Amino acid sequence: MRASSLADVPLAGADGRHLGTIAEVLFHPVEPRVVGFSVRLPRIGGVIQRQERYVPLAMCRPGSGTVAFAGRRLPSLASSERVIGCSWDETVQWRGMPVAGASGSVFGSVSDVVFEWSTGAVESVQISTGVLGDAAVGKLTAPAAVVTGYRDGAVRLGCEYSDLRAEGGAAKAAAAGVTVLKEKGAVAAKRAYDAGMSAAAGVARSMKHGKGRRMLDAVKKAVSEAMREDEQD
Repeated sequence: MRASSLADVPLAGADGRHLGTIAEVLFHPVEPRVVGFSVRLPRIGGVIQRQERYVPLAMCRPGSGTVAFAGRRLPSLASSERVIGCSWDETVQWRGMPVAGASGSVFGSVSDVVFEWSTGAVESVQISTGVLGDAAVGKLTAPAAVVTGYRDGAVRLGCEYSDLRAEGGAAKAAAAGVTVLKEKGAVAAKRAYDAGMSAAAGVARSMKHGKGRRMLDAVKKAVSEAMREDEQD
């Protein structure tokens, strides 16, 4: 389950009654696991906003376009805290939080988290390195094996930036375009390559201090690697 996919999803009680809307996925204060959700309650008279409530992950299950709660009413603060084993005030919202490598160096922020619903265990963390980095090489993915938890204001990894693989981005689009183009001569592949190079060139023209140039270099490197792999095959 992706944390981002739960934003604004309705929460339904055991009798099907609408109890509220999922606001945020909340994580254990230290460990890399989801413990529950903050819930926005329906406004009084459709106007007056009410204080958020909390529900433990263990008392919920995913439904079709909803999250189903195992009771008819939301649990009290005390009873729900007994279920999660800590105070809700200590839980952490990971999305948007800084990400630090093993050395303590911060190199991005949490874009999304994939977790296992039955245990709450984090399966992977998607990391954004900013507009430039995301456009050039895509978002980075940290697997569960390197995600150690949360500490001192950051989600902590047992590895460094250079150890992570990227997904998406102009570089990947351009490289994929080259690979398919060489294999099939596809017009669509040529367009993918052109789009990737155009995106990189556009940023290169608009950015100062060499950042745009580094993006263009990233795309060129990806294209070169794709061509070398094809030649070896």
